[in-house]
Amino acid sequence: MTDELRRLLDCRQENESIFLTLDQGEVLELALSSVPANLPEIGESISSPLLAEIRLAAERKQVARRVFAMLDRRLMPLARLRQKLIDREFSEPAIDAVLEQMGQQGLYSDRVYAAAYCRDTLAGKLVGRRYLEKKLWEKQVPSNIARDVVAENLDDETESNLAHRAAEWKWCRMGGRLDRKAEEKVARYLVGRGFPTGLVWKAVRKNKPESEPHFDGEGEF
Repeated sequence: MTDELRRLLDCRQENESIFLTLDQGEVLELALSSVPANLPEIGESISSPLLAEIRLAAERKQVARRVFAMLDRRLMPLARLRQKLIDREFSEPAIDAVLEQMGQQGLYSDRVYAAAYCRDTLAGKLVGRRYLEKKLWEKQVPSNIARDVVAENLDDETESNLAHRAAEWKWCRMGGRLDRKAEEKVARYLVGRGFPTGLVWKAVRKNKPESEPHFDGEGEF
């Protein structure tokens, strides 16, 4: 196979981008930091290996622009972000290079996503660590990252307070039932919300009303 050659017709800078104009009407936009050191002079030919390097750098620029646009609308785990980029027919080498660089620079990663998810969920739901870890796992966040981030965002004292609030709320909806079956129902509810068994029964018994409760029909809080 004959090596593909292109001639460099123009090179101009706009802000943090470099635009390379090649023959046959091809224009490539590269990040300023991605311009190869061995770029030929205007009018000279670009070898096939260097052309492949330049095109990959230009594709990384497009991928990075698309990533920031997507994350500006909604945060998502890397696995889903990567698949969306593949669906848009970007190459996997370009995608992986951009996502790896963003992680190294602290711009975005599964850890960043998981922390944001924990904060948003805890702001509106009475849940425990297991609930958060399970949801992050379902969203394809690696289990070790999910576990570490959840622990950082939900300490023992806070989880205990949430369990007691959840138990109090559930008891208010029991319609006056205070027997063993009612306790088990409240306990199952707390387990489903991701609280550990030992904490569940403490919360169930401590918040069990002494007389028939009254529920006013308002929301969870």
